[in-house]
Amino acid sequence: MLNYTGMKILAYRTTTPFENRGPGGPALSTPTQKSVIPTNNVPTIQDILDGTTKIEDVYPHTRGNWAPGKDVDKNYRDKGEDYKRKERDLSILNKLFNAKEKIMEQWKVKVNGGAITFGSLPLAQKYMRDNGIPFNYLTRTHAQKKPQLQKERAEVIAESINSCVMIESVDVKDGVMESGSAFCVSPNHFLTCAHVIKKYDKNTGQNLFEFYNATVNIVHNGRRLPAKVKAVNTRWDIALIVADLDVEPLKIDTSVSVGEDIIAVGSPHGYENNVSTGTVGSLDREIYSYPGAPEYMFVDLSVFPGNSGGPIIKESNGAVIGLVTLIIAAAGESGLNAALPSQYIENFLKENLEAN
Repeated sequence: MLNYTGMKILAYRTTTPFENRGPGGPALSTPTQKSVIPTNNVPTIQDILDGTTKIEDVYPHTRGNWAPGKDVDKNYRDKGEDYKRKERDLSILNKLFNAKEKIMEQWKVKVNGGAITFGSLPLAQKYMRDNGIPFNYLTRTHAQKKPQLQKERAEVIAESINSCVMIESVDVKDGVMESGSAFCVSPNHFLTCAHVIKKYDKNTGQNLFEFYNATVNIVHNGRRLPAKVKAVNTRWDIALIVADLDVEPLKIDTSVSVGEDIIAVGSPHGYENNVSTGTVGSLDREIYSYPGAPEYMFVDLSVFPGNSGGPIIKESNGAVIGLVTLIIAAAGESGLNAALPSQYIENFLKENLEAN
């Protein structure tokens, strides 16, 4: 017990009975260290964790005194019980060092084109109220534990950017050179947009002969190499070209969720391999109505003329989840960008990558 009187701390003696009994009953113990409330002389678990006290300096000692070393008076507990306290303290330390990671909750609200994830139920409910979404559109999940070895964004970009190139397509007839972007999908094979090779009307299609005979170069770290068109799908606005350049192919991932962090690598306005970052805005968007038209995903990142044909990369694993295709905007506007989802890329490559 402590009394604070004029900044002086008075330490009262304990009422533990000792052998020096008085005529009226048990006598009070002599004022020893164990009569002082343990403010400064008690090793704590935090002291051990901080390294200010070594655990081997705490043991062995008896239980009557809070300080290290033997007690000056007889202990009222048997020494045989010391091991129990030591085991208990070590158990506490082990739990501190091996604490289980807390599993965080997630709440997903289904929206048109996908789902939006919230970190708490109140945030999800507020969004539903504000947008008039029925309660049955809310689901509870557990957040996936972030992989301990997950790469940082800069590392993902550094590993991906060398697999991306700039495309130059020369229209000899009209005397026009267009530039765009592409990325490696297999040794010496690069994926880009069909309209990067040659402009065409997506509603009417184009004579494929003009694509295969186009004059195309790829530019990699300032080095210009001739390329040849191998396959084209004008309905999906996608093309496969071949060039003598040995770079690491990027992996394709068909699992995409709204709100995922993404990276775009492209060559806007002819500036090779510029990087921008953002999120997946929505999925399954219809833009064109012609037969065989794909459904696109909208992406929220900086895209400009010249980015077409570049990859949309998932930040969490460095895999390609889309192909930058077009900017949906009126003159002078930007921000709403469309990408061809990776399932179309995967199907196109299965059909054409091994073709002669």
